[in-house]
Amino acid sequence: MADKKEPRSSKTTTKRPAKKAATKTATTAKKTARKKSPQSAKKRSFGRKLFSIFLKLSLAAVVAMGLYLIYLDAKITRQFEGNKWQLPAQVYARAMSFYPGQFLSSQEVLWELERLNYSSVNKLSRTGQYIKAGDSIKVFRREFEFFDGLESAQVIELRFAGQKLATIKDKFGRRLNSARLEPVQIARIGNDSKQDREFVPLDKFPQMLKDTLLVVEDQKFYEHHGVSVWSIMRALYSNIKAGRTVQGGSTLTQQLAKNIYLTRDRTLIRKFNEALIALILDYRYSKDQILEAYLNEVYLGQSYNQGVHGMGLASEFYFSKPVDELEFDQIALLVAMVKGPSYYNPRRYSERTMERRDLVLRLMVDNKLIDTREYRAALKRPIDVAPMKDSLPKSYPGYLELVDRELKRLLPDQDVLDAGVRVFTYFDLQKQAAMEDAITKSLPYLERRATTEQLEAAMVSVNVDKGGVTALVAGRDPRFLGFNRVLDTKRNIGSLVKPAVYLTALESANYNLATLLDDSPVQVTNEQGKVWQPENFDHQYRGMMPLYKAFSNSINIPAVNLGLDIGVDKVASTLTKLGAKGRIEQYPSLLLGAVEMSSLEVAQLYTTLAADGEYRELTSISALTDSVGKVLYQHQVKSEPRFDKAAAYMTKYAMKRVTKDGTAKRLNAHFPSIQLAGKTGTSNDLRDSWFAGFDQSTVTVAWLGRDDNKSMGLTGSVGALEAYIRYLKPLNPESIADTRPPTIRWAFVNEQTGMQAPPGCGKVIQLPLRATEFEPRPSCQR
Repeated sequence: MADKKEPRSSKTTTKRPAKKAATKTATTAKKTARKKSPQSAKKRSFGRKLFSIFLKLSLAAVVAMGLYLIYLDAKITRQFEGNKWQLPAQVYARAMSFYPGQFLSSQEVLWELERLNYSSVNKLSRTGQYIKAGDSIKVFRREFEFFDGLESAQVIELRFAGQKLATIKDKFGRRLNSARLEPVQIARIGNDSKQDREFVPLDKFPQMLKDTLLVVEDQKFYEHHGVSVWSIMRALYSNIKAGRTVQGGSTLTQQLAKNIYLTRDRTLIRKFNEALIALILDYRYSKDQILEAYLNEVYLGQSYNQGVHGMGLASEFYFSKPVDELEFDQIALLVAMVKGPSYYNPRRYSERTMERRDLVLRLMVDNKLIDTREYRAALKRPIDVAPMKDSLPKSYPGYLELVDRELKRLLPDQDVLDAGVRVFTYFDLQKQAAMEDAITKSLPYLERRATTEQLEAAMVSVNVDKGGVTALVAGRDPRFLGFNRVLDTKRNIGSLVKPAVYLTALESANYNLATLLDDSPVQVTNEQGKVWQPENFDHQYRGMMPLYKAFSNSINIPAVNLGLDIGVDKVASTLTKLGAKGRIEQYPSLLLGAVEMSSLEVAQLYTTLAADGEYRELTSISALTDSVGKVLYQHQVKSEPRFDKAAAYMTKYAMKRVTKDGTAKRLNAHFPSIQLAGKTGTSNDLRDSWFAGFDQSTVTVAWLGRDDNKSMGLTGSVGALEAYIRYLKPLNPESIADTRPPTIRWAFVNEQTGMQAPPGCGKVIQLPLRATEFEPRPSCQR
């Protein structure tokens, strides 16, 4: 039995190891599988994490890009729809106005047309031209938006009769009651942006300029969406082929984005931002809005420390004419400069600039913007740009200082000033030019004559009717941008005070022009026991003399005696009524001008005298508008009667005698047919030389002296009067034509008695007297 079991046992033994081996193999496989599974899982887990991170980063990038686009969009919208730029305040001179019967010569009109850069032609074809023929001037006036409304371009004919304007007619021969030229822009008061531009609406740019710009810079402007992929690829190919940057791929929209919103750094980030902004601009705004912004933004050169931006300002800067009057070659030149204003600067590199201009002209003819005849004619024209003008703030610094002070008072909000305010002033270019010439020529002449040196000057003119300051020179050098002697130098006014003394007396019924005044030594003792003993300039005394003669010859003692009789306090009150500001010390020395005033303050006093005793506050600004023409301020002339008409009339008569046979009689020698009025003034020790004078329409005050207040050896009748005479010479002064008040009658008066007398009864003179003093049949009292 044992033998039988052994084989089974043996089979069993043989088979079990195989089974065990299989089991072992399976177990090993499972173990191996278990060993490999964690690594696979880790890989799968890592992949999932990586994908998750990538997804999150992508989402974050999309969100960030979205937020950045929102930020860019808000920034672009805010700036594009608000004030895109800080625009300078544009300051204009007075506009030359015309009306029949006006005291105006043809020479004055021609002078103004020249300053406005009008061209003399044989036939009018467009704005900015005129024809002079005989006693008439025909002008094709430019369109201009005044503060009181837009005046379109118009042909007007001015016909003169001597020194007067006889008639005004339009192009159809119809008579006009009035007309005016556009004003000259005298300054652009800049800001901290160091950029200067003149905003011009799109429809005011000539179509030729717009078409030429697009042909040269962006032919597909109205087709692409702000970025042109084809242009970028074409530029990239050209640059790789040339081995350097020879062509740009930026559209006008991209250029605008770069100019307004970005720096000029050449980085990929900047280019990326440029493309994004261009896309936003194109999405948000019409093509015309973008083109208008570009035409007003493009950089086209440098005027001293101010960048010249926009085609409108560039046209004035290079050609001294508005953009709508540009010739084909001038349009081509401006468009040519877009590529590089410094490299193609016509004032420095005329040859290379001409090559570039001619290339643009060829593109114009190739694209049928101009024909072959026009192309050839334009090619023949040389590069002819206007000479570089003085920096505008330096052109008329004294006057602009006055304007600036008034602007800060009228518009204290700086943001309003930076939004393109237009400032209309009373500035008269012809008077200013005459004044500057008078100062620069008279001072060297007087220094040689009086053997003095370091003379300084202040001079100012005022329009009597408006109270508008028309011209101002603040020092020896009219272009010096510094201390303003007209506004800030206060000096003793000397005998300029005397009209206030005599006006005070003439307002009283106790005095008239024939009243005898005492020219005898006088002493005044004050409360402290100090004695004041004034003297006449020539140290002589004349006894009793008529008031008008004491006035016209500026004799001191009669004025002192008169002032003491009527009261120093009343004279001080008269000065205040005439327009003096601040406290006036009521010392007896006031009667001889011991009061300090600036030239502008003196001009205020004499404007009231010239206006027959009516006070009109002086100003330089006639109106202010914003960039779209809305009136922000308009000067309303307020005429306030402050003195008796009869007294003012008699005072003006005495001031006329000053220029006829008094201390300013040299005026009569130079202008024998013109009635002027005025008063000389000299302070103690000949430190200050003054003259204040006026014709029918203009008051002018001249002061000469030294900044160190030393004596200069010049009286008012020698120094300041010389400057005034030189000032009037090139102008067209109008004789004073006063209207006699009904309370005034002319009468013959005996100078020895001061009483009315018939002609032939002693030394008799005809004077204006109050009607209440008039005797129809005076007797001869010797």
